[in-house]
Amino acid sequence: AFADTAYYCNVAGDYLPALQYIDSAMNRLNRHYQEYAPPPHTYMSLVGDESPVELAWWSSTFNTDFHVILDIRNEAAVAFLALKQWEAYNYNNIAYTSLYKLLGEDQSLEGYCRQLEASTSNKTVGVILCSLLIVAFFIGYYLLFVRKRLTDRWNLEQVLEINRKVFSSSLVHSQEESVEALEREEETLKEIPRRIVNEAFDAVNELLSIESLSIAVFNETSGRVEFASFPLREAIPEVILRCFDNQVYVSDETYRTLPLLVDTDGKRECVGVLCIEKREDTRLETDRLLFELIARYVAVVVFNAVVRLATKYRNIESAHEETRRTSWEADMLHVQNRVLDNCLSAIKHETIYYPNKIKQIVERLNTLALSEAEEKECIETATELIDYYKGIFILLSSCARRQLEEVTFRRTTISVSQLFKHTQKYFAKASKGNPNRITLSVTPIDAHVTGDANQLCFLLENLIDEALTVPQDGELHLQALTDEDYIRFFFTDRRREKTTEELNQLFYPDLARMTSQSAGKETLKGTEY
Repeated sequence: AFADTAYYCNVAGDYLPALQYIDSAMNRLNRHYQEYAPPPHTYMSLVGDESPVELAWWSSTFNTDFHVILDIRNEAAVAFLALKQWEAYNYNNIAYTSLYKLLGEDQSLEGYCRQLEASTSNKTVGVILCSLLIVAFFIGYYLLFVRKRLTDRWNLEQVLEINRKVFSSSLVHSQEESVEALEREEETLKEIPRRIVNEAFDAVNELLSIESLSIAVFNETSGRVEFASFPLREAIPEVILRCFDNQVYVSDETYRTLPLLVDTDGKRECVGVLCIEKREDTRLETDRLLFELIARYVAVVVFNAVVRLATKYRNIESAHEETRRTSWEADMLHVQNRVLDNCLSAIKHETIYYPNKIKQIVERLNTLALSEAEEKECIETATELIDYYKGIFILLSSCARRQLEEVTFRRTTISVSQLFKHTQKYFAKASKGNPNRITLSVTPIDAHVTGDANQLCFLLENLIDEALTVPQDGELHLQALTDEDYIRFFFTDRRREKTTEELNQLFYPDLARMTSQSAGKETLKGTEY
């Protein structure tokens, strides 16, 4: 009401009453502010040097009628302008214009700007999230597919590199004569596994992170496992022997072992063991698979470079032995023929006179008419010549036979069952009076062997004699089996066991056995064979 009255007063030209009404209106507004606004309080005035108070009210979001305040400031400015009070006019005009701007501004613009800013932020976040999702997709695809394929490819390339080094280290470049190579056979067969572990260690270490690499190869000649390791170790780990005996994968906290298996002639043969010592106790499936791939190739290389090489050496050695045996037999046959020629020549020269002389006497008796005394004399002469000729012929023939028996190589075809019968007879004879209860069982076959019957019987007799020296009850078993072109004899003493080394040295001279004598008897013990 005061504001409207002030307006009409200005219209009528009553400027002082208009200012009074404006002051009354401000008074009422100040009271409202004092009642509802929190302290400290600042009040409106018509004039002043400081910023208009209603602007502070607007900033503090005080709830009042700012449109009324705008009207009275406008009317106050008009009245002071008419009264030519410039400072008051400027003060009210500034208050009016400032408040007008505040009331006239669009309040939704800030919200719209904030909404627009939030929308822009959301779009930016969306673009960033999409970019991150695309990057994450490619990273995930790389980790799940590409990296696995690349890793598998790198692993296979590393396995091929290991195989190449294993193959190159297994090659034997020998320019020596065959005899010298045979003399170095054992050293050559031991050197190949050492070269394999030495040259393949770095590549295997790069692939599987290992502490040591070892190979154990079975030596058929010595009947034991030959061990090679890098770094160098003397003792064979017990896990390697278990793996070789069971022919399966064996591992413990330190070692991983795989048998070196190869397929030959339709059967699987274990030629050795490949062993690695891991730096960490990890049991990844990929490591096991890579280890098996390496072991398969090493098995093939070891079989061809070591086992077949050893077989080749043995075949060459057998050929040399066969050559020497054939040469010796040829020499013996040559001696035999020379001795036979000498004996026949002696018989010829020593007896060539007597048949002709006897023939002359017989013709004389048949053709001439002799007296009884002359006929009797011729008959006695012929009888003496015949007896003398017979004696000389028998003597020289016996000498030739004895010479031939000494030099002739007695190689004949012998029945296996005949050898077993001789063994049974000799066992029955030798075991008489033995206080221990020992039996002999045989399993013969219908086959024949080529050799010296006396030597073969002597060998079996020696085995029987050696077995009977053991003062213990038990059973002996003699068996023969066909092994391609050969006959394999098995003599088993079930009362005891001998190591492979003892069996290998069984038929070699031993000074300890040769010098040991049984109590009270001047006989050799254990040296019959």
